[in-house]
Amino acid sequence: NLREAIAGETHEFKEMYPEMIAAAKAEGSKDGERTLTYANAVEEYHAKLYHDMLIEFDKKNDNYPYFVCPVCGMTVEKSAPEKCPVCGALGEKFIRIE
Repeated sequence: NLREAIAGETHEFKEMYPEMIAAAKAEGSKDGERTLTYANAVEEYHAKLYHDMLIEFDKKNDNYPYFVCPVCGMTVEKSAPEKCPVCGALGEKFIRIE
């Protein structure tokens, strides 16, 4: 499942979203461009997160929370950042997932 998730996320941030971002830019849709750029950055991070999970799968016995940005969907392990590295939302707004 992790390998499939990595492949899907990688396809999205390398192929799917760049085309959509280019189309939004060509149409002059600043909101669309921003939203798709956020989504692209988040998908790239998800691919890395899943990859790290796959590599460390046998070693991870820790149960720790994940935190999700309510604006762009950025997901991080263990604790929320001060500010979202993708959209700049405050870390205190991140949603804790056990």
